[in-house]
Amino acid sequence: MNIMHPKATRVLIADDDFLVMMTIRSMLEDAGYIVVGEASGGREAVQKVQELRPDVLILDLRMPDIDGLEAARMIYECCPIPIVILSAHESAELVQEAGEVGAGAYVVKPPSIHELERAILIARTRFDDMMRLRAANAELRERNEALDAFARIVAHDLKNPLQMIVGFAEMLENYGETLSADERRHSLSAIAKNARKMGHIINELLLLAQMRQDQVERYPLNMAEIVTAATERLQDFAIRRRAHIVTPDGWPSALGYAPWVEEIWVNYISNAIKYGGEPPYIELGADLPKEGIVRFWVQDNGPGIPQEARDKLFHPFQRLHPQRVTGYGLGLSIVRTIAQRLGGEVGVDDAPGGGAVFWFTLPAADDDLP
Repeated sequence: MNIMHPKATRVLIADDDFLVMMTIRSMLEDAGYIVVGEASGGREAVQKVQELRPDVLILDLRMPDIDGLEAARMIYECCPIPIVILSAHESAELVQEAGEVGAGAYVVKPPSIHELERAILIARTRFDDMMRLRAANAELRERNEALDAFARIVAHDLKNPLQMIVGFAEMLENYGETLSADERRHSLSAIAKNARKMGHIINELLLLAQMRQDQVERYPLNMAEIVTAATERLQDFAIRRRAHIVTPDGWPSALGYAPWVEEIWVNYISNAIKYGGEPPYIELGADLPKEGIVRFWVQDNGPGIPQEARDKLFHPFQRLHPQRVTGYGLGLSIVRTIAQRLGGEVGVDDAPGGGAVFWFTLPAADDDLP
């Protein structure tokens, strides 16, 4: 909670009774508050809140155009601030209605300065609580939406290879004796391929769950060893795609956690192999430390990434080119999570002459690698 001293608190007063409005203004100014303006109607109050951005609004319940409850609702939706409702009488029903539209306190006319100050304090305190609850609810909605998408994608991407495994296994069980040796080998190869695909999906899910829970200590990385381990994991894939991967002679030192950083490289290089040119030409590199940050990157010779698609790439379940590769949509989300957990960021830019440059940053290490 952030409670300002009265002399720093900017107040807007909205009341259609000029005498009441001037009385409240005088009391507040004598107590050290800053009255930034007045409004004589509900719509004018909404407009002046948007223009003046006061710290608190004192709002009459009954006004000629729209009443205080409707004005409070509109303010809560467009530019929420702490609101104190003024009324000629008090009832449990009105107090409840005021709270439902975002008002934090309620005073009965004519108020004393002590009642106003108490109401302002309560309104600001409840407003802070309300904003925290609003943010928590928004985060919960976002998590639920992500969970729904998660369930759909996982079910789809696990169901397809599972159906292939079951299909080829049933064919071997029912017709194995009549199949040729080549047909049996093809069926067994398809079963193994789809089982590996399911294993890859499960490993990504486990890694994502681990990253959300584990706390790791950052240390200076031997990036050459990490990149070598990543490219070795992708060696067979690179050979099949006839990919050419170029790495620099040396790397700037950065802080991180080697197993996680290796996953970043594997995801970036794997995507570059999938979506690069024919054949893929992939260049890895890093920029010299700037303001304590090292930027590492993977550049491909593919078609590039449209500007409108870039903001979505690092969110779960987004695919780069579904028409070309039906890859699982967690890879770049994992990259973003790793980088942020290690104090860095991720992004994608256009490559000179075409293609894309996927990058991530890590804090620079002051000490040299051993």
